[in-house]
Amino acid sequence: MNFVQKLENLAKLKELLAGKKKQLGSISKSIDAASEEEVKELEKKLSVTKSEIEETEKNISDLQKEIDADEAALKTVAEGIKQNKKKEGTQMNDYLKTKQAAIDYATLMADAGSAKEFKKAWEAKLVEKQAAGLATIMPKPILLAISEAFEDYDGILNHVSKDPRYAARFVLQKIKNFGKGHTAGKAKKNAEFAFEELVINSATVYTKYAFDYADLKKDTNGTYFNYAMKELAKAFIRAVERAVVIGDGLAADDDDKITEIKSIAEETKADLFDTQEIDTTATSFTDAQLEALVSGTDKLLASGTPVLVTTKAIARKLKLAKDADGKYTDPQPFAPISNTGNSIQGFTVYCYDWMETATNPIIGLASGAYTLIGDQVSADRFDEYDVTINRRDIELASVMGGRLSAYKAAVKFTTPTGAGA
Repeated sequence: MNFVQKLENLAKLKELLAGKKKQLGSISKSIDAASEEEVKELEKKLSVTKSEIEETEKNISDLQKEIDADEAALKTVAEGIKQNKKKEGTQMNDYLKTKQAAIDYATLMADAGSAKEFKKAWEAKLVEKQAAGLATIMPKPILLAISEAFEDYDGILNHVSKDPRYAARFVLQKIKNFGKGHTAGKAKKNAEFAFEELVINSATVYTKYAFDYADLKKDTNGTYFNYAMKELAKAFIRAVERAVVIGDGLAADDDDKITEIKSIAEETKADLFDTQEIDTTATSFTDAQLEALVSGTDKLLASGTPVLVTTKAIARKLKLAKDADGKYTDPQPFAPISNTGNSIQGFTVYCYDWMETATNPIIGLASGAYTLIGDQVSADRFDEYDVTINRRDIELASVMGGRLSAYKAAVKFTTPTGAGA
C-alpha cells in the first residue's frame, strides 16, 4: 500500500468510526424505550458495536503511525533532493570561480573558428559542468582579474567627485557675499550674485586588447589570459586619468577622441582655473620654486585639499629642494617616489609618464572639484563596466563624462618665458 492509498484508507476508517459511534448512540437510546426481550438483543448489538469501534480506533492508530513514518521518510527524501540541487548549484558556481574555468574559456576561444562556434563550445562546457542556460556568464577569474586592477587603484581619480547621472548641470557662484551692517534710517542693500552654469554630458569610453593567438594557444595555466584582463583594466584607467588631467592627446576631430571628458589642461573657461608661473627647468629647486608652488595652490578657491600632478623628475626636484642655507626643506628628501600619491613638501603629488609631454609641467587640483559622471565611475568599482569578449579581442567599455565643476578648481603651472635658455 502506497502513501496515497494509506491516506485514503485512513479517511475511510475515520468515516467508519464516526458511523459506528452514531450507531452506538442510537442503540443506547433504543434500550431506554425497549422491552426486556428487546433489551437483551440490543445489548448484544451494543457490545458488538463497541468492539467494532475499538478495533476501528486501533486500526486508525496503527495506520496513522505508518503515515507519520512515511511522512518523515518523504521529508528526508525531499531535504536530500533540496541539498543535492543546492550542491549542484554550488558545484556550478565553484566551477565558474576556478582557474580551470578561465583556462577552458581561453582555450575554447583560441580553438573556435568563429564567435558562433565559440559560443556553442562554451555552452557545451557549461552543460558538461551542470551549468546549462548560463552561456552568458564568464568565469570568475576573468572578471576578478579586471576587478582587482580597479580595487588596487591608487591614483588621481581618487580625488575626483563621482556622479551616477549621465548628464549633470552645475551652477558656479563667482562672487563671494557677506552680511552687511545696518544703520538706522538707511535702506538695506541687496546682495549681488554672479552665477555661471555648465553642463557635463557622458559618452562611451573603451579600451580594446587584441589576443596573440600563439600565446593564447600556449596558455595552459591561465597566466596569459589573466595578464590580458588586468592590462585591459589598467589601460582603461590610464586612459581616463590622462583624459582628466591633460586630455587623450588626440585631435578634436579624431574618430577615437574621448569627447566628453574635458581635461584640466585644455580647459578654456577662465572661471574654472587659474595660472601660476614656475621655473621647473632649473637643475635644483630653491625657495623660489616652493614659493611659486604655494602661490599657485593658494589660487585654488574651491574647497578641497590641493593635489598636484607632475613628472617623476620634477617630483624629485621638489623633494631635493634646498633653502637659502643649503638645507633640504622636505623632511624625507631621499624617500622613493612612486606613481601613486607621494607626500612632498606637504603636498600630495601624483607622477605620470604622460606628463613628460604635457604643456604644463605641474597641474594642481582641489580634491573633489573635478566631477566624473556616468556608469558608477569610481575607479575602485567594477559593477557597471561592460566587458565584451570574442575570439579576436577583449573590450572594456563605460559611459563617462567629466569636467571641473567648481569655481577656480584648478591651477595650471606654466614655464616662464626664457626659462631654461
